[in-house]
Amino acid sequence: MRNDAYFRRESGRRGRVFSLLLLFNSALALAEPAVLLETARLIPGDGVPDGGYGRSVAIDGNIAVVGATIEKFPGNGSSRPGAAYVFERNAQGIWQQTAKLVGTTPPDAFGFAVAVDGNVIAVGEPNHERVHVFEKQGSSWVRTAELGLAPSPTFGTGNGFSVAVHGDLIAISHRDDNGLALYRRSTAGWQRIASYSDSFAEEDPTYLGPHVDVTAGIAVFGTPSLFEHGPAPGHLNLYSPGANGDWATPTVISWDHPDINGDFNGPVSISGNTLLAAGWIYERNSSGTWVLTNTSTHADALDDDESTVIAGEAPYQIDRVYQRDAAGSWPRVAELTTSIGSELNRLDVNSKRVVAASAPTDSVVNGQAFIFELPTTLDRPALLQDDFQDGNAQGWTSLGGSFSVVSGGTSLVYRQSNTTGNAAALLANANYPDQSIQADIIPRAFDGSDRWFGLVARYVNSANYYYVTARSGGGVQLKKMMAGSFTTLGSAPLTVTLNRTHRLRLEAVADHVRVLVNDRPVISVRDDDISGGRPGVMMFRTRSDYDNVLVNANPGVPVVVDDFSEQRWSVMPTTGLWSLLAAGLYRQEDLTGGASLLTNTFGDNGTYGDQIVAADLRPTQFDGADRWIGLAARYVDANNYVYVTLRSSNTLQIKKLVNGAIQTLASVPFTIATNTTYRVRLETVGSRVRVYVNGELRLEAADAPNTSTAKRAGVVMYKTAAEVDNFSLFQL
Repeated sequence: MRNDAYFRRESGRRGRVFSLLLLFNSALALAEPAVLLETARLIPGDGVPDGGYGRSVAIDGNIAVVGATIEKFPGNGSSRPGAAYVFERNAQGIWQQTAKLVGTTPPDAFGFAVAVDGNVIAVGEPNHERVHVFEKQGSSWVRTAELGLAPSPTFGTGNGFSVAVHGDLIAISHRDDNGLALYRRSTAGWQRIASYSDSFAEEDPTYLGPHVDVTAGIAVFGTPSLFEHGPAPGHLNLYSPGANGDWATPTVISWDHPDINGDFNGPVSISGNTLLAAGWIYERNSSGTWVLTNTSTHADALDDDESTVIAGEAPYQIDRVYQRDAAGSWPRVAELTTSIGSELNRLDVNSKRVVAASAPTDSVVNGQAFIFELPTTLDRPALLQDDFQDGNAQGWTSLGGSFSVVSGGTSLVYRQSNTTGNAAALLANANYPDQSIQADIIPRAFDGSDRWFGLVARYVNSANYYYVTARSGGGVQLKKMMAGSFTTLGSAPLTVTLNRTHRLRLEAVADHVRVLVNDRPVISVRDDDISGGRPGVMMFRTRSDYDNVLVNANPGVPVVVDDFSEQRWSVMPTTGLWSLLAAGLYRQEDLTGGASLLTNTFGDNGTYGDQIVAADLRPTQFDGADRWIGLAARYVDANNYVYVTLRSSNTLQIKKLVNGAIQTLASVPFTIATNTTYRVRLETVGSRVRVYVNGELRLEAADAPNTSTAKRAGVVMYKTAAEVDNFSLFQL
């Protein structure tokens, strides 16, 4: 069974605090959670000239279908025909487009819903209230039926807003009378064998029908809450064939949403004894009773293994993977993200294989579609970091050059001082297949032209490794040394300045090799020629300082990147008086108390990994003495988070709220002026908290990490009016 999937719519120590313990170790602990990049990108061969690619997706084994229609809602009257693109995975594991399916009478909304199972694909065309059925004959997909057609509008024929296929059964939603139509394949073709409804339709004109699913023994649809009929919760309807397998005289099970205003108007998916309905998980017990077992995942798709669900949230650039454990709980075990930073809000899953798409929006005509493979083992090594504040370089092995831990001004750094040739230093305890290394790097001197500093990953020996170089003349290059010869895999612009901090990240995860600068991907290629090896630092005829080195096996995720040029709902005002200005920034004008602008949340939304949050902060007025503006990370609730404050008393402080009690972790003098913009960055990585202002490290402290709950991040202030722009949340 594979059906269409849709996105649904919240006082301690003062002074400098340095780590006395080197955090490198060889233990392999679970990082929460594993982060997976796509294994394939599904690119249509014709460039989807009619637009709307990614409106719907479905997958079954080695077949994936991506719907394309420009219409966000059926009935808008678009003059552009839609399509459904079919991709199949060949014996070499490569996904290739094998068909483009189209409707018969444009204009339409063909492709608004898609479903696939075995050799059957169903494509919804709700503008014409019909569903096209295609069957694979030889190597071709042939249209064999158009379902839902009638000489005149007829209740119960199905309108194609939602479709599902299982074997010889197809379920189609219908808006009129609110229900589903069921069709079965026989020697005479596809015939309607039943129509189910809840007796009245939702009166909201924007409501187009329920979401549906079908298996060999159950057809299901859910309804919204029906306010026009009085307080009435949505409900679920499950139909099983009656005597002698007769679907026309079914056994019916129905129950209301537990919340009087609750809504089942979301994706439904059923497999065996597990039912996913609008994000809630029900399980059928041994007596045949369906029992609600989870309300927190807010998932959109259920795998046929009955133990994996996937949830997508449009404001974030991650999808969430939950798997049922032996105790019956559904922990979050992995996240899906793309190498190009797409928001994935259409998805389906089958046999641990996921198809996900970034649906088109008002400003983006075409979305993107991707395949993800969920591995059997999701273990990841624990993140390692070295800020060198213990005064040594334990765990590092130098390969040429002259390395030592010295004072770099504001903190201790790992300095390479020789400019006569190549220099490198590797980490001894980070030899695992997937590796990402990040560092703050300050070049101190270049000996000649076109010199460089950088990072290395999967260093097997002097003849085989990946590396990134920031060049003295400007620019960053991703390179591969293979059998002693180097190849440039990609390049990007970068201004390189002596005695300034440059933040680079090099990732070699599966066959993705990427370079990030200041948490933004700038180079991304697919290459798997080199495996194994160690990460480290590397340079050529350059004296450089390295600090705050971070190593893990996950790719970094720009979870939220928002310049506020439009309302994207990724960051939301929670307290204060906020307005989104046409100039592309948020303004906060309440001076009476606290104000906050936090990443959006819905159920278990948020990040589990280490957080780096940054924004442009411009205080415009302080109401009184010692007022402040800053950033918050590890935000669990209003009484528990870590934050940095830029204070009108001309201090910079790292603070922490624990059950409402304020602790000051570190403080230094720092001049703050109104109507001045400060680029502030707050890092909460493992047991370390660091604050950068205008690109320079200003303050750091120790703090026990909290990875057991989903965390938000954002902008906070107290009795301060301000403007905020260019917000980002990066997850390690």
